[in-house]
Order: sequence, then C-alpha cells, then structure tokens
Amino acid sequence: MTRRALAGGVAATTVALLVTLLEGTPGQLPGVALGSTILLHAERALALLAVTVAAVSVVVQAARGRLPVELSTSGLRYEAEAADNTAAAMAELQEQFDELVEIVGTLTERLDPQR
Repeated sequence: MTRRALAGGVAATTVALLVTLLEGTPGQLPGVALGSTILLHAERALALLAVTVAAVSVVVQAARGRLPVELSTSGLRYEAEAADNTAAAMAELQEQFDELVEIVGTLTERLDPQR
C-alpha cells in the first residue's frame, strides 16, 4: 500500500512538472514567481499536485460512499463523521439509561419488597 502511494505520488509529481513545462513560460512573469522561471514552474507544479490530490481523495471517499457535505478553509467535512459522533453519543446515552433503569428497579424492590 505504501509503495503504491509513493509510486502514485511520484507519478503525479512528474505529470505536474511535465504539464507546467509544456505550458511554457509567459512573456512577463507574474509577481508570485518573484522573477524566477524555476520558481514559477515549481509553484505551478505544486498547485497542480494539490488539486490532483484533493480530487483523488474526494473520488476515493466517494467510492466508499462518503461524499463531502462542507468545503471550508479548514478542509472537507463528511457527514459520516457527524453520524459516527451521533452513534457514539447514542450508545453512551443508552448505557446511562440502562444504569438508571437498574437503579430504579433496585429502589423499587427496597421500597416494596412484596412485588
């Protein structure tokens, strides 16, 4: 699994570099390149790589049946996370309810031993 991920990462990085090199250099470099053609290509490749990783991760999660419900500056949020939190809270409440039922049963036996 790790080798596949590493191979995929190397392949995606190579493709991103090839795409930016094939795209060429504009006549006037944008300010973000700070006057460096190499920096421009590195930034382009990094941006393409980030978009590719984001798209692949969404596709992989979608294949597992999880679609994002929120996209924000902190990332993607999936509904399954909220459902997992709800399930854990429900299990805890059920345990507390069972304990209370047991306590009420014990108190009832003490107050009314003929029952």
